[in-house]
Amino acid sequence: MSTSVQSGKVSETPVRAAVVIVWIIAISAAVGSALEVFVTIAGRVVLALNGTDPRLPLTSLPQINQAELREGATGYLVDAPVWLRVLCATPAMLFILIVIAAAVLITRALHRIADGRPFSPIVRRSIAALSFILIAGGLLYGLLDTLAGGAIFGVASSFTEGVRFPLGADYVVTSTNIPRWPFFMISSGVVGIALSTAFKAGARLEEEADGIV
Repeated sequence: MSTSVQSGKVSETPVRAAVVIVWIIAISAAVGSALEVFVTIAGRVVLALNGTDPRLPLTSLPQINQAELREGATGYLVDAPVWLRVLCATPAMLFILIVIAAAVLITRALHRIADGRPFSPIVRRSIAALSFILIAGGLLYGLLDTLAGGAIFGVASSFTEGVRFPLGADYVVTSTNIPRWPFFMISSGVVGIALSTAFKAGARLEEEADGIV
């Protein structure tokens, strides 16, 4: 005689609250990164008040921590090569995709859990996909930031014929930040793999409890 175990349906109120919180965090992070992308590529603030100069200094690049102009010289981020600014903005672009994709997958998993199916294939696939995105996205983010920092160093130290100031102005000293590797994101993906394995084992136990061999 087989026994049948029905998973109880979870109250929708906490699930809805969790989904709202997830999307508030995701949208806030995406908007912050979108502003970083705009500032990095455009080389200016989004809104300049009272006639102030909207142009930003070269140190506004996320990868630069020091850029000292020669006395009497002027220079701004907008003077740097466009391709370099775009490259420096790619980590933030990628981060937007990561947080939105993560929010979608978490939302999908939460809805299935609320339906009383925590071990359903959709939940397991969502957790597995989330883990892959966090690990692969984190590694790619670190690689892009490393490449951007290396490109800045390469441009700053290259003096080709007819180009006196590769970064657009006469900088005496320029230095870059340590590449940003999102270790928390990557480690969260690793934890997600372990969680996915646990859910897989839970699904097997549920099938056995339902009398399915």
